[in-house]
Amino acid sequence: MPDVEIFKRVLARSALGKTIEQVVVNDKRILGKLAAQTFIGRLQGARLVAARRYGKHLLASVDRGGWLTLHFGMTGALHFVPKPDQEPPFTRVRLDFANDGSLAYTNKRMIGRVGLIENPADFIAAEKLGPDARDPRLDLSAFKAAVLGSKRDVKSILMDQQIIAGIGNIYSDEILFQARINPAARTDTLTPNQIKQLFLTMREVLKTAIAHGAGSELFTERMPKGALLPERKKGGRCPRCRSPLKVFKVGGRTAYCCPQCQNC
Repeated sequence: MPDVEIFKRVLARSALGKTIEQVVVNDKRILGKLAAQTFIGRLQGARLVAARRYGKHLLASVDRGGWLTLHFGMTGALHFVPKPDQEPPFTRVRLDFANDGSLAYTNKRMIGRVGLIENPADFIAAEKLGPDARDPRLDLSAFKAAVLGSKRDVKSILMDQQIIAGIGNIYSDEILFQARINPAARTDTLTPNQIKQLFLTMREVLKTAIAHGAGSELFTERMPKGALLPERKKGGRCPRCRSPLKVFKVGGRTAYCCPQCQNC
């Protein structure tokens, strides 16, 4: 989510209200089943007029109707470039504005998608996305109802986009570290106080990451002192007690955990 919030700001600052003079699709695989000519035809000559984020998805309203959707996966990013010939490596889609720069969607590993939808509500329902992790309507009661309906490990629950939308692998580790909870602990074994702490910590960690511009793993050093993310590497140590971090698989994903602070 912090990544997508940063990309939303890039789009809002550099693309909204500008006429799209040319649409370049360098790799049509990023469009999935959507035909490149359909994509180009819907956007060329149009303007993006509003931007919103839901979970890990960035949505931009098109003045002709419908929405542009951007999903970034692990290696995707959004860049504003002054001239089309300055496009970054691995640019898959580029929107050139009339005499006013370009917006480049890059994705090295192609784990992401660019597309068009008719409206966000139908898209969210079709993707089976749970409530956004930063939605004010996701209060403590709603959070409890969402996470306590399963006996799975808490890390997997936090990352399940159908339960809560927006939390990825590295931020699930940061949230659990700050809450002092073992990533492998089953949610039904957590105390009411731990559930409350998990909820409050989730909100605070995401708020802090966005405020510091600490989106992807490339920018973990932007997190304030005491964060786990800069130590989430080989030989990493707990920023609190300096114990060597334990690295193990939880639900098929790599987890970093302090054995002292999190009892893992």
